[in-house]
Amino acid sequence: MNVIAETLQYVSNHLGSIMTGLTMAVVGIGVYEARDGFLLFNGQFRGKYGALLIFLGTLFGASLITPMVSEWWARSLPYIPPGQLLGAVLVLGMLGVNKAAEWNFFDVKSLPVYLLGIILMANPELLQAVA
Repeated sequence: MNVIAETLQYVSNHLGSIMTGLTMAVVGIGVYEARDGFLLFNGQFRGKYGALLIFLGTLFGASLITPMVSEWWARSLPYIPPGQLLGAVLVLGMLGVNKAAEWNFFDVKSLPVYLLGIILMANPELLQAVA
């Protein structure tokens, strides 16, 4: 039981970093698509040199905006109820997984996750009722 409390405390202490990472991952998934043998950017296949420029530009851009995203989360987290935060993480996480894996966004397995996330965002007090 003590391990669970320590883990939850650790997550709580680093929630700003965790949320910044999740936000940047969701943003990053939408910038370009890289697969075995190709890089797709803005709906067009890119060659090796174009891909290098896109990759470095994305890395540079992400490096510039990450501190701003981190600051935004640091200011916002104290005002977001845990249930709402969990709901948003579920929705964004499922969107990110579906986008990254090129799965159907609205399949039978995704819909319950979206529904639970939306319910928690609308009724964050449900998390306390369950806990």
